[in-house]
Amino acid sequence: MKPTNWILAFGLLLASVQAFGQAKEITLEEAVRHATEHSPELQMFEYDIEKAKDAKAGAIGQLLPRLTLDANIQFWDKRTDVEFIDPASLPGPDDLGDFGALIPQSFFDKFTDLAKPQTVQERITGAVNIQAVMPLTPLYSLAHLYRLQGASVEAAKFERLAKRDEVVYQTTDLFLKLMSAIRMLDVTSLAIEQVEAHLKMAKSFQQAGFVGLDDVLRAEAALAKIKDQHAQVESGVAMARAALNVKMGMPIDDDIVPVGDFPDPPAPLMVTETELVEKALNSRPERLAVEHKVKMASAGKQAAIGALIPTIAAVFRYTHFQGSKFQRENSAFVGAVLQWDFWNWGATWFRMKEVSRDHEKALKGLELARDGIMLDVRKAWLDLKQASLSIEALRSQIEFAQENLRVVTKKYEASTATSVEVLDAQSTLTQAKAGYQVALLNYYIAFANLQRATAGSI
Repeated sequence: MKPTNWILAFGLLLASVQAFGQAKEITLEEAVRHATEHSPELQMFEYDIEKAKDAKAGAIGQLLPRLTLDANIQFWDKRTDVEFIDPASLPGPDDLGDFGALIPQSFFDKFTDLAKPQTVQERITGAVNIQAVMPLTPLYSLAHLYRLQGASVEAAKFERLAKRDEVVYQTTDLFLKLMSAIRMLDVTSLAIEQVEAHLKMAKSFQQAGFVGLDDVLRAEAALAKIKDQHAQVESGVAMARAALNVKMGMPIDDDIVPVGDFPDPPAPLMVTETELVEKALNSRPERLAVEHKVKMASAGKQAAIGALIPTIAAVFRYTHFQGSKFQRENSAFVGAVLQWDFWNWGATWFRMKEVSRDHEKALKGLELARDGIMLDVRKAWLDLKQASLSIEALRSQIEFAQENLRVVTKKYEASTATSVEVLDAQSTLTQAKAGYQVALLNYYIAFANLQRATAGSI
């Protein structure tokens, strides 16, 4: 191989190794797409939808004529022969005297044939029956059962949509928590640098005799503490990354880094709580699913009422029979049948009453769903407002903490402040920055929850 080819191959290998070792950036939209495509919960709801569709398709057949085919075959111990005329009773030409001479012999031969045993049933007989039954009065109940299955399909679709909104929110929550943990890692890394710089200063001051050994030891203790916090944050990052990977259906050890534009400070929300509640009540799939369950209960009630009506059905039957002289080979009839369990000690009546209770219960469930949605929106709205206030408060706290650290550091350099004051100022600033990052991403988590609560109507 030429030297240039070796160089090119080595360069490609090096690039692939570097690419393999690099973290994979992922946006919130990509994370949500992966999660919704992978989610076993959503796949289970897909099966529920298909199951409901199959039940609906099966309900159509109940409205149409029902065709049945039955056949039978019998093998008898022997065939059935019948003698219609006793041979001994047959007259001959001699018995008729002179008149018998006038009758041809063929006439007497026919009587002789009739006296022979006649087969009226073969040893093997069989029949094929085709029947069509068209329900007439049951169509009332069957039509409502079909409507019930249709409402079941729609309810399953809205339940899946509600679960999808939940999966989207859960993925957003994990995504932002990972981003928050990574930002916390940056905060603790910066805090380590600041404490290390202070430790270096304390050591130089101690060597010059400006401060005692206790200042150095105090700084070393503070450094050990912040490094421990940094290690805890690293563990939190690893756990948050694993949780997001699992949610997206990706390998648990994939080195992913969440990226995206999350404005700091967040843009103000130009909508009122009342508007959000109204949008949620109109759009939340949970309420729409319950509405269709109310329709299911109503259809079930009507079907139960239809069961009180006498059953009348039209019938057509065709029969093909082989092996017997006593039955026509092909026969058919058209008719009607009536069946009415007019007295079963109230079982059908109380069944209708039972289903009516289900309808009343479903209506109360709809009221409960509306109340739950309003409370859900209220909580999400208050959480978002609180997160916004926390951002403002922590932003001011960071400004004060930065200025305080600057002043205390200058005083320490001038030997007018203690190491304790410097470390306290650094700790206060670190906590304020960490709290701000948490508050900022908590705001976006609260915003995502409000989107879920309003079915994305913001």
